[in-house]
Amino acid sequence: MDLDRFADLAEAYGGDISRWPSIEREAATLLMARSPEATGTLLAQQSDLDWALDSWRVPRPGVALEAAILASAPAQRSAPIWRGWLWRTGLGAGLMAAGLAGVMAGVVVSGAVAPVGELEVITAAVSAYDTLDVDLWAGV
Repeated sequence: MDLDRFADLAEAYGGDISRWPSIEREAATLLMARSPEATGTLLAQQSDLDWALDSWRVPRPGVALEAAILASAPAQRSAPIWRGWLWRTGLGAGLMAAGLAGVMAGVVVSGAVAPVGELEVITAAVSAYDTLDVDLWAGV
């Protein structure tokens, strides 16, 4: 890096090297070590400008401008009351329909699986104990 490039970077990014692009920092540091007087002068000039720019704040707008902006803003629209009621009612009806469908499915499935006669009830109860030895039941 030469002194002209250093001056261009100082003018573009300011007197604080940490604000410069990371690619340029190492070369700038080496140049600062080789010629501290010239680089120090350039950085001091840009540091004064940095301080002035950093301390500047945007002034608050006047009352008339604020009132004009608020007056030109569109009015807030509110949703009709019935829209919220309709949404909650639809949600409740949907949940009720889902629950009723579950009950209906349970009734239909349980009717198809449930034993009908007395003999089937006894067979269903005994088949749950299929791990027992059949010889134990022979004497009963």
